Amino acid sequence: WRACRGRPLPLPGAFGQGAQAMFVGPPWMDIGWSPSSPGFVWWFSTFHDEPRFLMGEGMCVQLDEDPPEFSDARATQCHAWVHRYPPRRGGETIVEANSWHAGLLVEWSHGKFTTLMELAWLNGMGGYNGKSAWIADMYEPDNSLYSAMPEACKLPFRSRLSEIRLIDMPAVNKDEFVRDWLLRYSSRAALDPEEVRFIEPAVYASANCRMRRCTASDLAGYCLNYMSRAYAYKVVTANCQTFTTDMFAFLTGKKSQTFTRLLRPTYKQRTLSFMYRPAYTQPPRSSTPPAS
Repeated sequence: WRACRGRPLPLPGAFGQGAQAMFVGPPWMDIGWSPSSPGFVWWFSTFHDEPRFLMGEGMCVQLDEDPPEFSDARATQCHAWVHRYPPRRGGETIVEANSWHAGLLVEWSHGKFTTLMELAWLNGMGGYNGKSAWIADMYEPDNSLYSAMPEACKLPFRSRLSEIRLIDMPAVNKDEFVRDWLLRYSSRAALDPEEVRFIEPAVYASANCRMRRCTASDLAGYCLNYMSRAYAYKVVTANCQTFTTDMFAFLTGKKSQTFTRLLRPTYKQRTLSFMYRPAYTQPPRSSTPPAS
C-alpha cells in the first residue's frame, strides 16, 4: 500500500501476521528540522534566563540579538578533547577500546561559560531522549535538553548522516571543564558504574583562536556551512574526529591531525567547507556529500 496512490489505508486484518512501514516526510526535511530554518546544527544553553534550544539558520539571527555581552563576545581559545564511552556490558571489546569520541571546547571573551561542539549521528540526541553526557540532569526522564528540544527534532537517529551540536557549559575555561566534567564523571572518579560517562578523557590540543572575527553567530554559521557539505557520517573517513580536526585547524590556524592514528591515512582536511554559505536547493539527500 502506498499513500501516493490515493487508496484508503487497509484494515489491520489485511496485513496478516505483520507489516513493515516506511514514513516519507516533505522535501524540506532533507535539509533541516524546520522549513523556515534549514541546517542540521543546534545550540543548547541554560545561560539565557531559561533553557534555550536554537536550530538551523535562524539561530544566527537569534544569537545576534542576544545582549551585547554575549553577541559581541569573541572566541579566544579552542581545546580538542577525547574520551571513550563506558562499555554497555562487561569489559570493553576491541572495537570499544579503540573508539574515541572527540570534540572541541571554545572559550569566550565574556568569561561567563564555554561552548562545547561535537559531531554525531543525525537525530541522535532526539532519538536518545536528550541523554547528553554534557548536561547535569542527563538521566532525568524530562531532562533540560529534551524538554527544551522542539518536537521536530525528536526523531529516530540516522547513523549514515550527521548533525553538529553546540552546548554551553558552566565551566569558564579548560581547567574547570577538565575538573568539573571530564574527571568528575570519568572512570577515575569514585562513581557507581552506571554513573560513569567517560573512559580515559583528555584534552589533547589547545591553541588561541586566530580568526579575525568569531562571535557566537559566526561560529554557528561556520558549523552550518560545514554541515551542508560534510553531512555524511562514515566510521573511518567522516566522523567526530575528522570534524574536530577540521574545526580546530580552521579556528586556530594550526596544522592538525586526528587523535586516532588509524584514521590518519585516510584523513583529508576540509577547512574550506566552513567558509561558504549553503545553497539549500533541496537536492535529494544521500550519504555521499558533494565536493567542497
